[in-house]
This record gives sequence, structure tokens and C-alpha cells, in this order.
Amino acid sequence: MGQHCLGVRFLMLLAALLLLGPLAAADEGDDAGEGLGEVAAWLLGAGFIYVAVRQRLVRDRLFMAGLERKRYGALLKLALNGHMLLMLGATALAGYHGWLMAQSEGWLEGDSLSGLLALAMMAYLSVAGVLLWRRLPPDWVSRSLRKRARLAHVQRGVTVLLLVALALHLG
Repeated sequence: MGQHCLGVRFLMLLAALLLLGPLAAADEGDDAGEGLGEVAAWLLGAGFIYVAVRQRLVRDRLFMAGLERKRYGALLKLALNGHMLLMLGATALAGYHGWLMAQSEGWLEGDSLSGLLALAMMAYLSVAGVLLWRRLPPDWVSRSLRKRARLAHVQRGVTVLLLVALALHLG
């Protein structure tokens, strides 16, 4: 339990530094918006580490190497919670970044369309991910709906579209 509390405290400290750093350094809305966008991109990249590692993990090989099932489940749960915090934080910061930039540059100026598309894909993936994580009660959501939500969340096409829109936005 002590390691879990330490991990949560570390994540809270990291989140506070990431959120307050760009705001403290910026003296105008445009600078703050750009700083938040950069932090959102870094959080998104960090959240994708879970996706890459999870695709490469083969549970049977880990068990053969001596990892206990209980420890594997605990590590997987911790990694999933980290993934969710990073991605939800990235989505929230990207939304705030878009709002700040729209206030100073306009809603449809410059590269805002690619940014809005990236934000829409992030929001879509976040909503599907939260629905999966919550595992809504069986009497409210049918098993087939949960399966469709899982498929919607892991759609590689949506992720590729997000990355292309983000590359256009940053480029």
C-alpha cells in the first residue's frame, strides 16, 4: 500500500508541475496556450508508452519468467491507471490550449483546424476509454455494448488520424 500512495503522490506532484510550469512562465494568454499545448503533447506521448508496451507484452512469457499472476495484475492495473491519468490530462490540457489559442488567434485561423481534429479524436478515445474503465453495471450496459466500446477505443484508424492531425498541427 505504501508504494501505491507514493506513486499517487508522485503523479500528483508531476501533474502540478506540468500544469503550473507553463502558466507561471507565461505572461500572456498566447504564451500560456502554447505552453499548455506542448505539455499536452508530452502527456499524450507518455500515455502512448502504455499502448506500445501493452502490445508487446506476452503474458505467458512473463509467467514463465517467474512473474506471479497477482503481481502481474497489480502492475497492469497501475500501468492502466497511469495511462488513463496521462491521456485524460492530455485531453483536458489540449482542450484548454485550444480555447486559449482561439481567444488570441481566432477559432478557424492558421493551424486550428488540425488542432480541433486532433482534439476531437482525443475526446473520442477518452470517452470510450472512460466507459471501458468504468465498466458500467451489467443492467445498464449490455455486454455487446461494452464490446463495441472496447473496439471503438482501440481503433487504430482513429489513433492514426489523431497522430496525423497532431503532426499537421505541430508542423
